[in-house]
Amino acid sequence: MQPSLISVLTRHFEDAAAPCPPTDPSELATLTEVFDRLPDPRRVRGRRYRLGSLLGLCLVAVLGGARPLAQIARFAADAAPEVHDQLGLNRATPNASTLGRLLARLDGDP
Repeated sequence: MQPSLISVLTRHFEDAAAPCPPTDPSELATLTEVFDRLPDPRRVRGRRYRLGSLLGLCLVAVLGGARPLAQIARFAADAAPEVHDQLGLNRATPNASTLGRLLARLDGDP
């Protein structure tokens, strides 16, 4: 019989020597900071947006119900300025082709 997912996760948690999570919210990493740690598949030249900001935007759009790339791009265009600020998108809104090229090149394993 295979072990349950809960028991496997519990075992890994017990084996991990991770420090306690910070209790001060200012010490927690933002979503875009976590995504910025991923390997960026794009060339350095011509990057207009941070990787974390683009991936954060895509995630928020999908959580909001967007599925096709066109809906994700529409969400990006229609999002409130506060959403753009929180995701670090202070420039113009990325278009569908920018998002599509990034998502096509991104390695899902990391």
